[in-house]
Amino acid sequence: MSVYIEFPVLALPPANVSLALSYNTRPGQEATNGMRRAVGFSGAQWKMRFDVEVVDEEDMRAMRGFLFNLEGDSALVRIRMVDLYGIDGPFTPLGTANRMLYPDGISFATDALYATGTGHAVPTLEGTFAVAAALNDREIYATVDSELPGGCAISIDGFCYGIAGSWTEADGSNRLRLSPPLRKTAIVGDAISLAPVFIGSCVTQTPGYEALNKGIHGVHTLEFVEDLTRLVEV
Repeated sequence: MSVYIEFPVLALPPANVSLALSYNTRPGQEATNGMRRAVGFSGAQWKMRFDVEVVDEEDMRAMRGFLFNLEGDSALVRIRMVDLYGIDGPFTPLGTANRMLYPDGISFATDALYATGTGHAVPTLEGTFAVAAALNDREIYATVDSELPGGCAISIDGFCYGIAGSWTEADGSNRLRLSPPLRKTAIVGDAISLAPVFIGSCVTQTPGYEALNKGIHGVHTLEFVEDLTRLVEV
């Protein structure tokens, strides 16, 4: 099983975020008689790039600590997707409101916190599979509180998907068209995270090597590509 490094999105807030689902297509070729070969398609991977501004010693040590654990591209990084327009997550209006409501985490029923002064993690929204789904299914049926909007991202079992279409069925279930197709089989009750988690490797050449102004402050750029080798893990 893979071991992930968590990117500290709250300690090092990302800025200037680039987020897209990259499709590995092969362009069609046109012959001299005007015939064209069909476009090839071999899969899709999410890509994410963002800047982190380092302004003081605390920022620099947090960044270096992350990079020391990262060790180039040898480790997988788990990142709560940096998407302001998502359904839920640390940067969405809903996620921000929940964090402000429970800045130290959720307390016990007695209003007590742990000895560290923090409470339980603020839960994120989830749906579940209403119908079992097979590998490479384009459409799934979800049980959710309200219809999930198209154009948003979700994650299922550690892999991210885009919602290409969304419909409410007569039985109240939410039919979703996914891109890419489902990477793993799913059974009824399996979780669908509405606060997607991106897992990938860093593809930045020499991450952390950007110059700091007077050795004090500056901007580091990091780029990550979704890891698909987990699909063939034993």
